[in-house]
Amino acid sequence: MPNNLHPNSEQSQVIDQLFGECSAIQSICNQIKLIAPTNCSVLVIGETGTGKGLIAQYIYSLSQRANKSLISINCTTPPETKLEAELFGCNKKTLTGHHEPCLEQLGSINGATLLIDEVSELSLEVQAHFLEILEHIEKKNSYVDTPILDIRIIATSQHDLMDLVKNNTFNRRLYYFLNMLKIYIPPIRDRGEDKIRIAEKLLVESCKKHSKPLREFSNEAITKISAYFWPGNFRELYNVIERSVILSETDKIFDTMLGLDTSPEPKPEYQPDPQNEPSSAEDTNGSAPPLGESGDSEELSKTLSLEGYFQQFVLKNQDSMNETELAEALGISRKCLWERRQKLGIPKKGLKIVRK
Repeated sequence: MPNNLHPNSEQSQVIDQLFGECSAIQSICNQIKLIAPTNCSVLVIGETGTGKGLIAQYIYSLSQRANKSLISINCTTPPETKLEAELFGCNKKTLTGHHEPCLEQLGSINGATLLIDEVSELSLEVQAHFLEILEHIEKKNSYVDTPILDIRIIATSQHDLMDLVKNNTFNRRLYYFLNMLKIYIPPIRDRGEDKIRIAEKLLVESCKKHSKPLREFSNEAITKISAYFWPGNFRELYNVIERSVILSETDKIFDTMLGLDTSPEPKPEYQPDPQNEPSSAEDTNGSAPPLGESGDSEELSKTLSLEGYFQQFVLKNQDSMNETELAEALGISRKCLWERRQKLGIPKKGLKIVRK
């Protein structure tokens, strides 16, 4: 089995930075407080670099298993033969050709939390073996005369597993086994003013790390951080800030030092559909939209605030585009589009929005 992991002070600082004041993050914090003490399986969904693994470790640190092992397996790195041995502790094959789980080895992690990082990267064959062992454990637990093997599963994925199920690239039964409780981690671009708060925290830490005098962002740098799409999320943000600190020779970090291109970006890896994902954790109210794909969006973003850009883009295009087309052009969901209309008081044509 891989080495056991336990949250340290450095991880705790990073976990603190993942949280913020926007409604989506506050909802996630509330969910974690309810989810962590249970023994239920948890599925954490989010784009690359959003901190899924750290959120999983945070759930573990608040659980009743915090004094037991956290065993982390990254499905993107080891060869599948090695991965199967780490997951299953296999011995002889069964009549079906699958390996029989080695209960002696599994028994050594009794009470542990098993973190399966990027579970969507498992092949269908390994998914079937993984499901087999989970069902095997569940079956063994049903017998009174068999020692109970108690393992909690937390899985992460950058992809919507239901989409993979529909495309026959993820095992449907395994999906329902893992998807008892689900947390969606929003990308950094949908975190509103939290982007700036997090960037400023990272700036302070980076200055300390490299023994540099304390720096601050210029107004132009803050504007660029707000407008940028951040496809790499926290990983990219941290790298950009650290590079700027290392190369800076003044007490300010200017926008030109960030090296960011704020031109329109492609759609994100995973955007929850409000019809299929009704959880309040996906509420991105108050966050700033990414730049749209219309011909004049880049020019608009240079002269307007993000809210101003959103308002002008909607008012200019709502006569020629329906709500779905507007949402797609802005890179947000229809639910998010409706919520931002409410916040900014932008009615649909012929409708009146009443502020509460």
